[in-house]
Amino acid sequence: MPAYLRITLLSFVTLLFLVSMQKTKDTRPEFLLIGTFHYIPDSLSCNWSDAYRKLLQYKPDQIAVEEVMPTDEASLIQNYTKNYRAVWDSLILVWVGKHINPADSIRHYTTLLSVKENPKHRLQLWKYYHLGLDMGNRNFQNYLIAQNSRQYESLIDTTKGWDKYFWTRYKRMIEDKKDSEFFKLIYPLAIKSGITYLYPTDDRITFPIQSEAYSKFAEELEGTAAMKKLENFWAEYKKAETAQLRQCNAMLAINSKEWVAKTDYGQAHILDDTHNKHYKAYADVWYQRNLSIANRIIAAARQSKAKKMAVFYGNMHIFPVKKYLEEKGYKVKLLEDI
Repeated sequence: MPAYLRITLLSFVTLLFLVSMQKTKDTRPEFLLIGTFHYIPDSLSCNWSDAYRKLLQYKPDQIAVEEVMPTDEASLIQNYTKNYRAVWDSLILVWVGKHINPADSIRHYTTLLSVKENPKHRLQLWKYYHLGLDMGNRNFQNYLIAQNSRQYESLIDTTKGWDKYFWTRYKRMIEDKKDSEFFKLIYPLAIKSGITYLYPTDDRITFPIQSEAYSKFAEELEGTAAMKKLENFWAEYKKAETAQLRQCNAMLAINSKEWVAKTDYGQAHILDDTHNKHYKAYADVWYQRNLSIANRIIAAARQSKAKKMAVFYGNMHIFPVKKYLEEKGYKVKLLEDI
């Protein structure tokens, strides 16, 4: 084969390889991590506006949230005690009259609602998300119901049965979350983006271990300069946070790289120089939880076939989750990158 043909063939093979590598790279999802407040009073709701504008600009195709996965029994026990399964089984018998797999009904009513909005079908979907212990998506249905509450009121008998139970839970959730990131950012973004399912990815298994470790180091270091340093840090942190809230800039401020790094220092490193074993255990279990969250986010992106997933967590989680996602080779953005 002439030399020029060998060079041309080699160049062509190299080009095919590079194109193939690019295609492989492009199949990996990108994550936008959004650190949130779990509550901002309505008088300061201006803080949500710029963040929401950036989220619309980003155009995610899937959303992950700080809610417990319905398959995570260990975390569910933390929320509902060890007896939770018997309680939910009894609810199924009361509401449905026989044992069922809620997932089957969820698929059925989701399919019906994809064809045409129907209040009866949405109420049924709420019921089966509740019975399936997918509280994140049950609450999303609450929000959707609240957007057209008059359509639903005539269908609900609030004096008896599951209707009464639904109405109590519905009203409580609306009150609890109306000034939260869910009502102000997540649910409106999902509707605007045509997203009908939110992926729960939280891990609460470590709660008792972390609480115990915190109590132990706080007791050992009580009255010391180290604890004073910790207390002063969080007092100054809260002061800076409040100033940003009053300037209507808090969501953008807490999602800057500088602020995110500061939260990690205060959350898990400020007392490193004490060499206190309980503080180390506290920090270790905090990172363990966030590594688990990162893995769950990746699994959710794979399951949903996401290309661009928006991930909402309390802002203390953002540094470690970002770190673990990037260590696994994923591209991660913050709001300041949009």
